Amino acid sequence: MKCEIVSKIEPLQINEGSGIPVWVQIRNWLFFLIQSGQYQPGDILPTVREMATQLGVNYNTIHKVYQDLDTEGLICSSKGKRSFVADVSNKTMQLPDSPIDLVIEELVRVAKLDNVSPEELMTRIKQKFDVAT
Repeated sequence: MKCEIVSKIEPLQINEGSGIPVWVQIRNWLFFLIQSGQYQPGDILPTVREMATQLGVNYNTIHKVYQDLDTEGLICSSKGKRSFVADVSNKTMQLPDSPIDLVIEELVRVAKLDNVSPEELMTRIKQKFDVAT
């Protein structure tokens, strides 16, 4: 089983100026490696710390990526154990139409945890959008 970030494609080049959050770039890259079969079911992934070091990003960024992939059933992970690729052969895997969709999903998840209503969330988004333009 593999235990390092190895692929037949170019290594991940994080583009911090792209406007796409780093965690989304890493998540999409790992998603591609799994979907393309470069990571097989049962392959062991690097630890969160190992991957963070290899990619030069914060530990929490990789932790968020692993949590997201685990929630989607693409990897299996549990505290104190190594994460590995789940058997996704029967799953239809598709990247969202846009990285914005992933950011929106995360925003909605956090808003629900903080008991923010949809109306309040939309108001706050509009305020931030108006300030940015």
